[in-house]
Amino acid sequence: MRFTLLLTAAALASAAACDGAVDEGDQITCSAQLTITGSAALEPQPPDISGCWPVGTWTFQVAIAANTCNPAPTPLAQYQIKVERDLASPEPDHTYIYSYLTDPADTTAHVSTTSGGGGLCEGEVLVYADNGLSVWNMHPALQAGGALTGIGDFETHTTNQIPQQGN
Repeated sequence: MRFTLLLTAAALASAAACDGAVDEGDQITCSAQLTITGSAALEPQPPDISGCWPVGTWTFQVAIAANTCNPAPTPLAQYQIKVERDLASPEPDHTYIYSYLTDPADTTAHVSTTSGGGGLCEGEVLVYADNGLSVWNMHPALQAGGALTGIGDFETHTTNQIPQQGN
């Protein structure tokens, strides 16, 4: 019985974290749901590689689908990322170099890709406001033919969300 209670308490704590509290003291003050459309100009996929091949330039637009912020967040006219093979890596076919072309000087933007998700490959693009209180969390999904679709969210927090070095 005690084991069940501990699991229940852990589950409740986990659910509370998803309800807006990212960590103690942080609250989400508003949020928006995003939809993504765009296209990717991909390099040809080598014949010996199957599955997710994200190498190329991804260009996408973001629209606000639902919103609790006042004023509503304003996405940029377009976002662009570049994925390159890391040919110096011991695994050059599966190790990539990511660039946030929208603002190459932004040292807090995070870009990555993974197989699966809503398409052949799914990107993750996290963009933080300068003060770290607002976060654009965008997931463009690569479809056949180079089309991009996807979803994401925007949140405003009461504490800085920019990850610290080493975290």
